[in-house]
Amino acid sequence: MLSTRENLHRSGKGGEGVKTVIRGVVLAAGLVLCAVYLLPAVFFGVWSLGTWVGLAAGAVMAIGAKRWPAITEFCRKRRIRWLSGGILTVSVVLVFYSLALCGCMVFGALQAPPKDPEGTVVVLGSKVNGTTPSADLQARIDRAADYLLEHPDLSVVASGGQGAGEEISEAEAIRDGLIAQGVEPSRIYLEDQSSDTEENIAFTLQVMEENSLSEPLLIVTDEYHEFRANLIAQHAGAESYAVSGATPFYLLPACVAREVLALTKQLFFAWL
Repeated sequence: MLSTRENLHRSGKGGEGVKTVIRGVVLAAGLVLCAVYLLPAVFFGVWSLGTWVGLAAGAVMAIGAKRWPAITEFCRKRRIRWLSGGILTVSVVLVFYSLALCGCMVFGALQAPPKDPEGTVVVLGSKVNGTTPSADLQARIDRAADYLLEHPDLSVVASGGQGAGEEISEAEAIRDGLIAQGVEPSRIYLEDQSSDTEENIAFTLQVMEENSLSEPLLIVTDEYHEFRANLIAQHAGAESYAVSGATPFYLLPACVAREVLALTKQLFFAWL
C-alpha cells in the first residue's frame, strides 16, 4: 500500500506533467499564430492593423507559455497570486470571445438570399490603388459581376468614397470593373461619398430611395465582413442578405483580426 505522502507526490507530479503539456500546446499555438500573420506580411506585403494584432496575440501566447512558471513564482513570492489567476482568466476569456466572433463571421457569410432573389445588389467598397482595385475589392467585383449576370433583372449600387491614394472613388472602380465583365451600365448606381461600412449602408439606402430601388439589400463583400455589414443594415431597418466574395487567402488572417476589433466596436462602443 502506498502511503498518503507518496500518493500526493505522484498526483503532484502528474499535475505538473499536464501543466507542461498545456504550456507546450499554448507555446506551439502562439508560434503558429505568429507565422500565420508574419508570412503574408513578408511575402505579400500585408502590413496592417490586423497583422500587428495577430502578431502581438501570438507573441503574448508564446512568451506567456514559456515564462508562465516564472510568472506564477513571482506572484507567489509577492503574495499576489490573484494576479496570475486574473491573467489566466482574462486570456481564456479573450480566446473564447475571439472564437465566438469568428463564429459570427461564418454565420453572417452563410445568410445567402433565396434562389430567385428580389431586391438590390450592394457592392461595398475597399481600397483602390490609384485606379486599380485592391485584391479584396477585385474579389468583391468578381463575385458581384457573376451574381448580376446570373440575375439580369437586378440593379446594383456600387458603394464607396475616395480616400487617400485613390485617384477615383471606390464606387467608380466597382462600376468600371462590373462593366468590364459585361454588366450593363444602366443597371449600376453610384454611392461615392461613404468612408466606412456604416456610411456605405446609410448612403446606399438614400440612393435606393431616390431611385425607387427595392429591398432587400443583397450585400456583396468579403465573407468575414458580411456579419457586420448585415448587422448594420438590419439596425438601419433594412432587410438584407449576404452574397459573399472569396477573400484572397493571404489577406484573410489580417482581415479577420481587424474585423474582431471592428465588431467589438460595433457591438459595445457604437456610440464612439
